[in-house]
Amino acid sequence: MTAARILHETTHRLRAGVEADVALDGVRARLAALPGVRSVRVNAAVRSVAIRHDGAPGTRAALLDTLAGRAATAPVVWRARPMTAAAGGETLAIVPLLFAASVPLLPRAWRQGAALGAIATRAVAQPARLRDDPAAVLLDAVSLAALAVSGQPLVVSTSVLLRWLSERLSVRLVNQADGLLDRLLPTEASHYRVVRESDDPQGEVRTTLRALRAGDRIRLEAGDVVPVDGCVVAGDAMLAGAAHPDDTRDARAGSHVAAGERLMTGMIELRAEADAGSSRLERMRAQVRHAIGSRDPTGRLAPGFERLLPLPLTAAALVFGLTGDTARAAAMLQANPSQGLDLALPVAREAALYSLARRGLLTSGLEAIERLASARMFVVQDTGVMASGRWTIESVRTEPGGDPGQVRRWLAALADTPLEVLDVANFPDRLVRQWVRHGALLRVGEHDLHLASRRRLKEIWGWTLDGGPPPTRADALRRELAVVAAGRVVARVVLASALRPGALTRIDELSALGVERIVLFAEDDGSGRDVPPAEDAWCGSDRREYISDDAGARIDCLAAAVSDGTPVVVIHTVLRDLVPPGSLSLCPMDADAGSHGVLLGDPLASLVAARRAAQGVHRRLRLHQGAAVVANSALMTAAALRWLPPIGTALLHHGFALLLLLDSLRVERIDAPKKRPAAAARPSTTTRGRPKASARNQSRSEFA
Repeated sequence: MTAARILHETTHRLRAGVEADVALDGVRARLAALPGVRSVRVNAAVRSVAIRHDGAPGTRAALLDTLAGRAATAPVVWRARPMTAAAGGETLAIVPLLFAASVPLLPRAWRQGAALGAIATRAVAQPARLRDDPAAVLLDAVSLAALAVSGQPLVVSTSVLLRWLSERLSVRLVNQADGLLDRLLPTEASHYRVVRESDDPQGEVRTTLRALRAGDRIRLEAGDVVPVDGCVVAGDAMLAGAAHPDDTRDARAGSHVAAGERLMTGMIELRAEADAGSSRLERMRAQVRHAIGSRDPTGRLAPGFERLLPLPLTAAALVFGLTGDTARAAAMLQANPSQGLDLALPVAREAALYSLARRGLLTSGLEAIERLASARMFVVQDTGVMASGRWTIESVRTEPGGDPGQVRRWLAALADTPLEVLDVANFPDRLVRQWVRHGALLRVGEHDLHLASRRRLKEIWGWTLDGGPPPTRADALRRELAVVAAGRVVARVVLASALRPGALTRIDELSALGVERIVLFAEDDGSGRDVPPAEDAWCGSDRREYISDDAGARIDCLAAAVSDGTPVVVIHTVLRDLVPPGSLSLCPMDADAGSHGVLLGDPLASLVAARRAAQGVHRRLRLHQGAAVVANSALMTAAALRWLPPIGTALLHHGFALLLLLDSLRVERIDAPKKRPAAAARPSTTTRGRPKASARNQSRSEFA
């Protein structure tokens, strides 16, 4: 499709993502005009549309044509009899349920026909599944038909009713997830008040969101959503975060704000640093679209349990071959552990994804949850994860003959920040990383001004700065840059990025949740420091390690970690290319899209909560699989020894499947038991030949 792609689909519901250049209002109007469409709900935050329809094949085809842009208006072929199509789709959805519910109430002679009718109408009522996986639908129908003709129509009725209940529960959880996505990202206004440099300073221009560009001065008041990334040049306000509205902060002149934040109180004038299409909110939308659009399969069983699933078929075939007793073999076939799991696992998946999203992790499926729960090694990036990802100017030191005022004007021009707010301005992590790794160039008249780190200075000019690097701070990362003009270093600039509150405490909590190794991947600006910001603080536990800013060392570390098949969890903003196959990539919301999961709010706090919930979900699903195999093996043995009649075996099997299905709903509220952090907080004796820092010394800094 050219204008949309399907993100999720059930029998009567379809959710599709809409491209950025397509008007959502027009799509909604065209879809709502189609016959058989019951409701159309547009999510402007993630640019998706959710459609409830009658389930008829013609309605679905018309929806796909409209979404693909192949139909400017509703198809005429369905205008002739819209009520017939809608009624037919509704009837097809209810008929299997009516047939199945009527089986116990009918005379014995009619039960077989009612069961066969339920099987046939159920196969016809799921056209999407019949089209995508016809073999599975036909095999399921054939197995149920064999039960019906062998004298067990009640078993068929129970199976159809259970599958209908599973589908209803799954739809309920999908609707909950949609509601969470609706609240996850705010929607900007269609127009904003803008004062451009070329306009009258006293006048305002109402500009559409798509027309906003870097350099515009945007006036915002209480209740407005920040449309683009920018720097506050006037006023003050209280802002609420995009993903976590309860997290508020104050913003004043010089503060950097991100697209998606909402003004709770106050009024500000914002200078845009990026166009609307390249803002942080657009990256957040891309992350959400990637997460909900790349759903993995329902989830695989544990290898030990997968080997046991063919057991009922093998045992039944063996008993039938030895005894020729069809009734006994049919009773043994009822003890199939995969049936209950097939019903419960999709519901458990939706419940698990919803549960983790509430705790701060938006991910795509059970595969990611399994990796997060079983990983023994976590890799954490310093900038953007351990630190806030926002940099401020800590100091500017000029060399003899340098002009401090001129240096500040140069820095303001390089950072595209007004000079009057330079001292309190924030610089995004992307910009500072580019300065450190590649430097910066500013043309001033006929001269070139360069900004370079110590490493870049040595590589390009062969110079070494006099004196050592600035002293480390326990509560912030630091980067030192040299200003080169007229063939010499005229100034040194030190930038600082504050660490997230309680960063090391979150690392200790991960250790208490079973993480054996936590490796810090720190960037190096060429200053020669080993472990920023404080070696004693980071190396205060035998579970924490540090890898220098060397690609070879990092690749070797990750290769050794996954050599035994255990996944590694990498929490980063720019290390996507280093993630080993079979591992898990997690990013904060303002990182580039493409990871397996998105951490909302404080990434470390969300990571701890998600790890705890993932362990609980993983444990519950393993318990489901083990209980299904054990219970159905017991039923199979009882059927083989004729301890139970066939109907008793079938009823017990379906009763257990129903309990398994209902227990899957509890995954939505599950949380792993908190382990005592005594082992993680236990002081060890040595690190690199010297005593490790005590807990009391670590608590003296915010990093601890």
